Amino acid sequence: MFRYETLMLTHPQLTTDELSAIEKHFDKMLSDVSGKVISFDRWGKYRLSYPVQKNDYGIYILVRFDVPGEMSTKIMKEIDSFFKIKVHDIVMRFVIKKIDPSSPSTYLRPDPVDSVRSGGVDSFIKEHKMETFLSDAKPDVEDDFQDSNEN
Repeated sequence: MFRYETLMLTHPQLTTDELSAIEKHFDKMLSDVSGKVISFDRWGKYRLSYPVQKNDYGIYILVRFDVPGEMSTKIMKEIDSFFKIKVHDIVMRFVIKKIDPSSPSTYLRPDPVDSVRSGGVDSFIKEHKMETFLSDAKPDVEDDFQDSNEN
């Protein structure tokens, strides 16, 4: 068995239906040649260094899969055709690379643009040491409420 990984760059408007369709098609292509998908990981939306097809952002997806040695040439051609013909309007760029089966399965990558920060605005302000900004900007709600009741 040979191990490969494919990194795709898709349009930033990728829907969950389109993502699941790509995943299902990958799984079907590989199962037809006795291969298997090891991981299908949506990395998230990132700002690109330069516009690609007039897009400043893109969603990265990493797929790792195993293929029997005798079928590797056939499946690589099929995957290439899949990207160039069937999903060319969704996938802007892709690369396929053969990797060592013992290579680590984790990657260090920055947080994507579309990730949700935990804690909201208050934690952002504390993290960036802007507490005085917050105290200066907060109106005294009780005073405003009492003033409106007196009228």
